[in-house]
Amino acid sequence: MPLSLRSFEPRLPALLLAALAGLTLTGCPDEGVVCTSGLAVCGEACVDLGGDTANCGACGNACGAGQVCQEGACGCRPGTESCGGACVSTASDVSHCGACGNACPSGQVCESGTCREGCSEGTARCGDSCLDLSSDALNCGACGNACPDVQSCHAGRCAYDVVTACYTNGQLVGIQAGTDALGPRRQFGAGVQTLAAWDGFVLAADATNSRLLQAAGGELGTVVEEDSLSTMGSSPNDVLVDPPYVYVVDSVYNTLQVLKREGPAQGGGLGLRTVAQINLGPNTSPQAIAKWGSSLYIPLFGTAGSNFAAGNAVARVDISNPEQPRKVDTISLMGIDRKSFDGGTALPLPYSATATDGGVYVALTNLNPQNNYLPNGPGMLARIEPSDGGVRGIDLGAGDCLNAGYVEAVGDQLVVACLGEARLDHGNGGSAGSVRATGLVLVKDDVPVASYALSPGCEPGTEGCRLSVAGRFAVSGGAVYLGDTNAGRVFVVEVKDGQLVERRGYTTAQARGPALDACPVDPRRPVSNAIDLTALP
Repeated sequence: MPLSLRSFEPRLPALLLAALAGLTLTGCPDEGVVCTSGLAVCGEACVDLGGDTANCGACGNACGAGQVCQEGACGCRPGTESCGGACVSTASDVSHCGACGNACPSGQVCESGTCREGCSEGTARCGDSCLDLSSDALNCGACGNACPDVQSCHAGRCAYDVVTACYTNGQLVGIQAGTDALGPRRQFGAGVQTLAAWDGFVLAADATNSRLLQAAGGELGTVVEEDSLSTMGSSPNDVLVDPPYVYVVDSVYNTLQVLKREGPAQGGGLGLRTVAQINLGPNTSPQAIAKWGSSLYIPLFGTAGSNFAAGNAVARVDISNPEQPRKVDTISLMGIDRKSFDGGTALPLPYSATATDGGVYVALTNLNPQNNYLPNGPGMLARIEPSDGGVRGIDLGAGDCLNAGYVEAVGDQLVVACLGEARLDHGNGGSAGSVRATGLVLVKDDVPVASYALSPGCEPGTEGCRLSVAGRFAVSGGAVYLGDTNAGRVFVVEVKDGQLVERRGYTTAQARGPALDACPVDPRRPVSNAIDLTALP
């Protein structure tokens, strides 16, 4: 069957993903510390020698002050440069103000690379530097409080800008937006399936342990323990944060779970507890959550056991009182002209949704369950009018998009990730043997205006070439960080002037560099699944 929907079709995956998760265990009493792919044993810990500043390139090889570790080598952190062998910020260093060696006259300070008599209003004076402590990574929240590795300063707290979950490796990895620098990979959970972010924390829904785990945005390897971690079902497909509430849908147990933040927790987390849960109906297989006004819109994929009769629709749930959610109705998607190929079967099989000022948009995979879930129509969006439940389809074009899997608003435009038609190569352990029409489509005023085709950067069919399959993405700084569900990469594509411009990838010569190797490939497994990404505001 094709690779699809987070690398596997969403209803079948619960078994397959669980099996893969069993391979990500971090230790064995008989063998000592055993690390997942991309990590090495240093003492009693698993560390990323490619990004750990305390073990850069080798155990115990610590980088110097102001340095970070990238690809196993120490160098000056983004935003600084080497001046006389020291890594300094020429934006604020009074001895190198604006350029190496440009010392300010005695009594002056350095602010934004310029020597001044005193600090501007709204900045803080740290020595002879004028700084914004809410955003300065070298002085985050207080003078001298430097953020670790490639973390940024978010409102005075250190955290990564984007976090990726590596399902098949049992890891999280942070990314700095703009520079696209990778932080060290860290082992986390046993089968994180989806991510969200809130108030400096990453929420990670772990399907293997049926828990909603929490980690501070700068301490991804450490689970924040609370009095009672929230228990979920076995296949949490999406998490929506709507303070003070968090909503989770589970595609196996067909549930919507509501959690509420109720003050500081014992372990310093968000203090979440479950306040309500409803069943959306047997065999509905809910996939995602979008909020419009006081209603949630939840795509229902359905299941093969019921001939998908319970799916191909969107459930509307009233949350005017979030602690008493009520399913109002379902909006059928079967009336859309799905433009099936050669008159064959193409079911909408909705996978994700987003809400904008213009309405609710739902990504339609348009697959044929009777033919190994291959696309049998173009990737599409369904636009739902909340006022009357009216639905109309938007054709994304079969040449650019098959198997539309994820949609998110970027400004007044929509970006759609197309998972494509990916066929497994059973002779190569089940990895993708061929993929077509996978990448991104940009939609403006309900019309596709630009596309970006994913390229693996190698010749398909050659030894060691792992094809790329688009999955979920996060948006930070006007750029899309797109996960690769087959080879573990993260592609970076800017949304700019109505175009999709590659920044990290293999398609254009103008790209800043190759796609990020976020989730390392384990030679024992056919797939490296960058399953989800989230951006920390």
